Amino acid sequence: MNYKTYDIVLASYLQVSDFIMTDIELHGTKGIFVFDNVDAATLRKYDLNQCTVEPQAFNNALRQLATTVRRMQANV
Repeated sequence: MNYKTYDIVLASYLQVSDFIMTDIELHGTKGIFVFDNVDAATLRKYDLNQCTVEPQAFNNALRQLATTVRRMQANV
């Protein structure tokens, strides 16, 4: 089952937590990040601020996703 989110911070967390991103859909100026098989326990952990990730990997993922969305906007 696909999980979609506009939240780039959540998308970055999921990416560095080894969830597979299958697509980025552009809606206006925002990207919708699409992931496979995101479980409710992971989302709850995120919502409760109980996540831990390597900071540099998280920062890199966040910057890469933001850059990808900007490139997609430029190509529309």
